[in-house]
Amino acid sequence: MIKIYPEYLDLQLKNKLFACYLLHGNEPLLIQEAQNSIFSTARQQGFNEHSTIMLDCKTNWQSIFSICKSLSLLGNRRTLLLILPENGPTSAINTQLTTLCTFLHKDILLVLKMSLLTKIQKKSKWYKILRSYGVEISCQTIQPQKLSFWIASRAKILNIDIDDSATKILCYYYEGNLLALSQVLEHICILYRNHKIKPIHIENIVNDSAHFTPHHWVDALLLGKSKRAIHILHQIFSEDKISITILLRILQRDLFLLITMKRKILCTPLYILFNQYRVLESRRTVFSIALQRFQYEKLCQIFSLLTKIELLVKQYDNQSILHEFETLTMTSCEINHPFNLSTIELPEKF
Repeated sequence: MIKIYPEYLDLQLKNKLFACYLLHGNEPLLIQEAQNSIFSTARQQGFNEHSTIMLDCKTNWQSIFSICKSLSLLGNRRTLLLILPENGPTSAINTQLTTLCTFLHKDILLVLKMSLLTKIQKKSKWYKILRSYGVEISCQTIQPQKLSFWIASRAKILNIDIDDSATKILCYYYEGNLLALSQVLEHICILYRNHKIKPIHIENIVNDSAHFTPHHWVDALLLGKSKRAIHILHQIFSEDKISITILLRILQRDLFLLITMKRKILCTPLYILFNQYRVLESRRTVFSIALQRFQYEKLCQIFSLLTKIELLVKQYDNQSILHEFETLTMTSCEINHPFNLSTIELPEKF
């Protein structure tokens, strides 16, 4: 299966419209725009009918098969969008998708949409069949280091000129929220089409709409990026959508794994440890840097501080505990920062 990123989809569609497109990822805007581009090209090539079906345990597969069979008789062309379950296809859905592949023909354009494409799913029969004539499009959240390039590309499409300083401001305020970033760029286009866009032009229209997950905070903390880690922490607390317990658990899990690997790294190659503990490819760079940054004793100190904060969480609300998380963040980011557990005030009784 041909694998491309969303920014190259339009070029690919100009060259050829494939019989199947597989969209996967966690960035809604990229998925929606890719879907729109595919359907727009399909309409230009005579695919005038469309069906969208969300797959679940109650899906009427015979109805889907009938759509494919009837089209081959009547000569109509149809796009068929199948939305897979959030947790991925079940074994029953995998079986039916394999059967569906036998009914596909030149008058059906199949689009599959899913949140995550795993290695196990890539070994399924339906994936192997579609691999020979399909395109896989990864629509993942754009990484911070690549966001400025996305802004430059979108600005070029909108015919607006943004300088580097303004771009940095947009990256800071809209990381992780591509939809809001896209909307503010369109707003800038309307207001300042014939201007060189500088910070002064956008300071009154930007909002801190960045959206982060606990993993963003943990990664920034482990990498020693204090400003970024504090910004993420404040956003998470201001949104008040993520349980502080979850925040603690994710950091505890990573710290425990780092402590374990730190014990073994002198006698076991790092890549073997990564495989042994199933560290995701996307996080191995972060773990490698963290293992270089932290001494074993420092990791244990951070873990102890985290445990004391966990006791405080049971006594106070989120905003009262924010200062303790800030202290934890700065202490972890600054290697030579004096580590003093006594600065954390514990209640007399738990």
